[in-house]
Amino acid sequence: MVIDMASRIAFWLGLLALLSGEAQAGLDYTLRLHGDGTELAVHLCAPDGLAAGELRSGDRDSTRWLLAIDGDGSSRPRRSGERIVHSGLSAGQCLRYRVDLRSAGRGDRYGLGWRDDAYAMLRLSDWFWRPQRIPAGTQASVAFPDGWSASLPWTPSDASGRRYRIPDTPRSWEGFSAFGRFEERRLDYPGGRLRVTLLPTTRPIPTPALLRWLDLNTRAVLTSSGRLPLADAQVLVVPLPGVRSPTPWGQVARGGGSALRLFTGLDASEAERNEDWTLSHELSHLFHPYLGDGGRWLSEGLASYYQNVLRARAGILTPERAWSKLDAGFGRGHDERSTRGQRLSEVSAGYRGTMRVYWSGAAYWLEADAALRERHGQSLDAVLERFAERHLPAYQTWSPERFTAELDRLAGTRLFVPMYQRYAADTRFPDLDDTYRRLGIGTGIQRLRSDPNAPAAAIRDAIMARSPDSVRAADAAVAR
Repeated sequence: MVIDMASRIAFWLGLLALLSGEAQAGLDYTLRLHGDGTELAVHLCAPDGLAAGELRSGDRDSTRWLLAIDGDGSSRPRRSGERIVHSGLSAGQCLRYRVDLRSAGRGDRYGLGWRDDAYAMLRLSDWFWRPQRIPAGTQASVAFPDGWSASLPWTPSDASGRRYRIPDTPRSWEGFSAFGRFEERRLDYPGGRLRVTLLPTTRPIPTPALLRWLDLNTRAVLTSSGRLPLADAQVLVVPLPGVRSPTPWGQVARGGGSALRLFTGLDASEAERNEDWTLSHELSHLFHPYLGDGGRWLSEGLASYYQNVLRARAGILTPERAWSKLDAGFGRGHDERSTRGQRLSEVSAGYRGTMRVYWSGAAYWLEADAALRERHGQSLDAVLERFAERHLPAYQTWSPERFTAELDRLAGTRLFVPMYQRYAADTRFPDLDDTYRRLGIGTGIQRLRSDPNAPAAAIRDAIMARSPDSVRAADAAVAR
């Protein structure tokens, strides 16, 4: 009877808090491995109680990995369709469930999610069941046997690396996770750190070469402002035996925090991997918030622009090669025929016309960077740094309109918004003739040529050059 009364009190207090708009107390998740790594047990505890409601994972198919559900007191948790419903938890009570890691990992469509006695690589939505809103102060602890580790997108809250803060990112945002016999390495740089996991495979991994590759491209990012734009990011590297492509695929996820997942071919040489653009492209996505499908051309365009500019500043490419690579990309965007006559914003939201989307976006950022430098005595690097200081990490979607308006506010200009409106409405690839003319970039026979007497020739050279501050920051990072 006492427990039942406590449950009722917790329910009504939780309901009153929701109705009054007060923040709910934080929850505590504890993760444990069972069955030699084949099962994950999750304990969800409510130090101050949890009102009756439901938990969802973000993926309606994830219920197939659930093995068992139980809870304290009168919580009565049960599976109902794609949900776990419960009758509420009193203060200090817990809800528990177990997930079949082996089956979930083997469900990976590329066959890379499970390796016996080595690791399980899963989407966060495969096992993380949560309320609609994650209360402030929610944390997770990893209680694994010796020799087992986790790679998670959440930011560690202490030096042990086994306790994390869980932010309230939208449930629809996907995240990456891995559990297994590996080591998570922390690479510290000015402004932040990368938590790097190299998943084990059937062949020896060239760990020093892979870490040099990560460091080389991270130092390229430092040439923007001298600092990483985020204080913390997860990096999950999936080595591919028998694959010659240096980095056939990379992606960014923001569910639970900022994360990169990179697939790298083990049969590529170190020189080929270092020359590849994929890692610098994915790292460049850390400069902006999630902009939704309609803003995909802005986000992919920024990464396509910076993947060349930052590598030139880091010495991976010569400035001439970087300009040539940008020009070649613009050529591919111009030649994209499948979406001609359609607005760029519509093409972007529909996930069509990849070359037009990526390279129209890169053209936008080149034009903006050149205009900022020539007319306003600023740079894109400086404006994005101000944005990062005030708004990153961002745990909600920013509309393209809001993002460009904030860049204008921070720069004290009216540049980004009018350009955004023009580009988004355009049904053709943007005309860069005037930008090329002012920068002194012209196409000659079989190669790009530069005019030293162009009105903005100095700006052309400055775009590919490192600032003294960023040089010092990158060199300091290397010295460590």
